[in-house]
Amino acid sequence: MHVYNADKNDSKKKNFVLKHLGISPVSAAERVEGMFAHQKICSIRPDLSVDVHDRSGVVIKTETLKQHLVNFCNYAKQFHISEYFFQPKRPLRLVDLWEDDPIGSAGPMIVDPNEVPISKREEIKSIFYPFSGVIYPQEVYSKMSKKEVKRIKKSYDNNAIFKEEMGKRKARSKAIGEDFNQAQYQEIIWLDLTIKLRTWALSEGYDSFVYSNIKEGDGEDAFVTLLPEQLKSTGNAFTFFEERYLQEMPLAIQEMVNSYHDCSFELIHHALWGQKDPMDYWGLISSH
Repeated sequence: MHVYNADKNDSKKKNFVLKHLGISPVSAAERVEGMFAHQKICSIRPDLSVDVHDRSGVVIKTETLKQHLVNFCNYAKQFHISEYFFQPKRPLRLVDLWEDDPIGSAGPMIVDPNEVPISKREEIKSIFYPFSGVIYPQEVYSKMSKKEVKRIKKSYDNNAIFKEEMGKRKARSKAIGEDFNQAQYQEIIWLDLTIKLRTWALSEGYDSFVYSNIKEGDGEDAFVTLLPEQLKSTGNAFTFFEERYLQEMPLAIQEMVNSYHDCSFELIHHALWGQKDPMDYWGLISSH
């Protein structure tokens, strides 16, 4: 099958382990929007101006819709959507409980109970002990000492997968204005559990994870690679059409906002695509 991922244009690393891939390019395009939107909390006013909020919800800046869309374009241009050939032989179905965090943050309920027998569910619970549900940062701090977490991090000194994933998490933390000196403790635990779940899955004969991606791709299946040689590039890639986007999107967003005129406040998904097909603004124009 063909699968898709939003890759940075300057990405040089080819470590394909724990890579999330959609079965259509739509989920990758929506992922780009999601990463941009997650950097700042924004809301669109009826007059189409855009308020930027701090983490407590206070408006700290207001900008024009045009400026906001230009900022998004500058971000989206850093990516292309790569197409890969992928042939999973035995995927393990997960329940998407991890939001924008590492898979391991979902806790022991992450594996679809219909996928494994009761005895295996107990093994999965033991992987995540002492956590029994979704693992929020405050739970990490209440159940694990910093000394314990540092010892776990030390055990990964020579683990390339851990180091690369931690680098991604550090970059994300910086992008959203988070204090990584503090956040690193939950990130270490989340990645540790992700890698332990991968190790268990491989030992049970699984070669990938699969889940229904509700947040991006309208619930379509997304896969996660567990082995380094599972992907092969098709040579196809989609790039962002900035000019067309800036020409068409202001009107699309105005129509979208007008459709919510009876609502005092509404959480809107994929607002920067005007709730339209994002692939209207990506084109297959080059090979990678």
